[in-house]
Amino acid sequence: MREFDENESRTILSCSEDEADMPHDSKEPDSEGKFSENLIAVWSKTVDTQMHFNEMSVKSRQLGLTFVAAALGLAIFLFSRPTSEARYAFEITVLGNQITLHVAVLIILAAAASVYAVKLLDLGVYHMMLRGSVAFGEDLEEVHLRKLFGLNKGMTQAISHFSRNSDAKVTLENGQYRYNGSNKKNAGQKINRFYWVVISSLIASAIFLFVVGNKFL
Repeated sequence: MREFDENESRTILSCSEDEADMPHDSKEPDSEGKFSENLIAVWSKTVDTQMHFNEMSVKSRQLGLTFVAAALGLAIFLFSRPTSEARYAFEITVLGNQITLHVAVLIILAAAASVYAVKLLDLGVYHMMLRGSVAFGEDLEEVHLRKLFGLNKGMTQAISHFSRNSDAKVTLENGQYRYNGSNKKNAGQKINRFYWVVISSLIASAIFLFVVGNKFL
């Protein structure tokens, strides 16, 4: 009975040693493949997040421009009405001078204020969240994906390069793309300039209608 126990223990020990030698090498490829799959899944979710915030920004600008078009159309229609329709204009006295303030001027100024509010929402909220998701995507691509695929830049990095450099271009050298560009101007600056052009145009239109309405020309 004692001899049987010794043989059994030797068999168990030999099996344990064989099992200890086998699994480490065989599991490494699976763990690397799983890690790569997780990286791709995280990157895909990051791109979806970027697209979501970008869509929110675009919709806010579309809303602002729609309101501007509607306000300009209404203002021009009301301003073209006969002067006998006094309900579209108000007489006010400023420093002893009688001034006519047409409702079209107020509508355009209201449109300018609305565009400024949309600007605060767009650049102050949606664009900042988009920049955060882009920064995360660039970090992920720089540390992991760029080396994994053997690329000079990841997709987020490439988009950011063309967005931040007005003279951005790409050349093919030795089978790899090289990104060039030095005229730095990020998307936030371009969007901010767009809003101020729209707001300035509306204010200028309001001033023009005010001058014409009071026959200063």
